[in-house]
Amino acid sequence: MTEPWSPSEAELEQIFAGLRSYARVVLAVSGGVDSMALMHLAAQWARSPKCDPPVLAVATVDHGLRQGSADDARHVVAVAGRLGLVAAVLTWSGEKPVQGLQERARDARYKLLEAHAASGAAGRCAVATAHTLDDQAETLLMRLARGSGPDGLRAMLPVRALGHGTGADLVRPLLKISREQLRGYLVANGLTWREDPSNDDPRFERVRLRSAAGGLRDAGLTPQMLALAASRQARAVEALERATDALQAAFLDVHGGMFASIDAVRLAAQPAEIRVRLMERVLAMFGGSTPPADLAQVEQLAELLARDGALQATLGGCEVRACREEIRVFRESGRATLDAVELNPGEATTWDNRFRIKVTGGERSVIVRALDPATRDDLRRRVRTRFLLPARAAATLPAVWAGEDLISVGGLPGDFFPSRGGEALPCVETRFLHPMFAEPP
Repeated sequence: MTEPWSPSEAELEQIFAGLRSYARVVLAVSGGVDSMALMHLAAQWARSPKCDPPVLAVATVDHGLRQGSADDARHVVAVAGRLGLVAAVLTWSGEKPVQGLQERARDARYKLLEAHAASGAAGRCAVATAHTLDDQAETLLMRLARGSGPDGLRAMLPVRALGHGTGADLVRPLLKISREQLRGYLVANGLTWREDPSNDDPRFERVRLRSAAGGLRDAGLTPQMLALAASRQARAVEALERATDALQAAFLDVHGGMFASIDAVRLAAQPAEIRVRLMERVLAMFGGSTPPADLAQVEQLAELLARDGALQATLGGCEVRACREEIRVFRESGRATLDAVELNPGEATTWDNRFRIKVTGGERSVIVRALDPATRDDLRRRVRTRFLLPARAAATLPAVWAGEDLISVGGLPGDFFPSRGGEALPCVETRFLHPMFAEPP
């Protein structure tokens, strides 16, 4: 029998206090036990006279994958209205994939929720989900089964950036609350929810883990202990990240985004985990739109770099060239999709997930395209005395043209491109991005 759970005002404050750092929070509500409890609990917290909550809204995503999903969405909207919360139904439209349906649906759901949160925000915004203590334990077990590294074994983080360019965060305020507690809260208060048939479908990994939960508990692998292990792993990862930060600051130069150079001798002297982490970062920085390399591949590369000294390899959309003193990493030209882009005044684009380019002044449009061989060779001759510009790295840099005038190249300072005879050329801002992994699979 489900035990009733009735959180005090102090408990609610502890659960939701982190939401106050946002101007707007969208509660992601599917209609199931966990998300309906999230909505009711958040509304209860916001009604407290001592509370100064952000703007709370509700969004439910209708994936259109099963009969009755529209009814579930309408139920969420109706309940939200009774709580005084504005609710929206977000629809995943278009063709649905045959393979990897759950993963694609998840990605679509987060993109829709993030866009909705950002659309009504005048300040920081977030999407709040109802992931529980049990979800945290299941996530850890799934990642153990996949052989995940330290980052993956942190399981789910309480807060992380959603990472689609809006600046919105994903927050999980219920990670320390069990699924049983939430069900008990709903039952004790006579509140309703909808059951999703997919929660009982053994084709899905989480469902199979839930079926094995009894045996795991008998072996001491309770959700509480698994969540504790994940939190301790998160603490260890924080220490590893700080050590990698120090190594990056001391021995890595990104040369404005043209290429990276690493002190090979100092890298080889580091512990294996730190070497792997630094190489993951560099590959993420320069790999552009190419999907990140598998952890096992990065581990193998880091080991070869430490052991062999001289090496040429490709990985994660990057070329890696190493000698005994230096390792160079730059974008692999054959893997890059570098289509020309026209920008009008005030417009901006992200070039291959590596450079942010914006026309900040002037009245003319510009064309952004990869450096052609002749311009590349001319630039290399001109900058040779001040900058090293390897030919293969230069081939994937964005060149910005106003007619026949080259006015900017990603990674190079603006003083290489003076105006001709006072002619008014567009002003362009080119900034190297450092994309990092949001959350491990």
